Amino acid sequence: MNTLFDLLKELERQEPSHPLVFETAEGEISPGYQVTELRHSFSKGIDCGGNVETWSEARLQILDGQGQTHMSVGKFSSIVAKCLAVMPELASASLMIEFGHNNTELRLMSPRHLELRGKRVIIVLGNLRAVCKPAKRVGLEIGGDDECSGRPKTSARKSTCCPVERLRENISPCCA
Repeated sequence: MNTLFDLLKELERQEPSHPLVFETAEGEISPGYQVTELRHSFSKGIDCGGNVETWSEARLQILDGQGQTHMSVGKFSSIVAKCLAVMPELASASLMIEFGHNNTELRLMSPRHLELRGKRVIIVLGNLRAVCKPAKRVGLEIGGDDECSGRPKTSARKSTCCPVERLRENISPCCA
């Protein structure tokens, strides 16, 4: 479910009257949640390898609820369809979810997958993490206490991630 269009296609296969529940690692978003905003934006960035990228994002903001029931699949799908009619560019943009339990600490999350639990349709949300894009492009997994993490190494070894010389020489990816 990388886009809003992907999400709608998944939901079309579900019973419209079933409750739609969003779930984070901390638990379910409370019944009575609201879709407060769908936003589209263009971003432009430069990574640690000096590569410039542009992309578009769709952000779905959810307000934690205090109701008795979760929104139905049909109602949620109807809201999204109305938004897509006004802003069709939302359909193909990378989808992110903005949410914070108890409406505190708003976080940016990604929809991971859809699960059926009884008559409930669950959209499992996952946390995002920083990624060294040049390393990812060449298939390396970088994370934790490494040269691209921005944290000091415990060894005396000098960091080789993105030294100025490599950027000047246009050597990419710098972290690989």
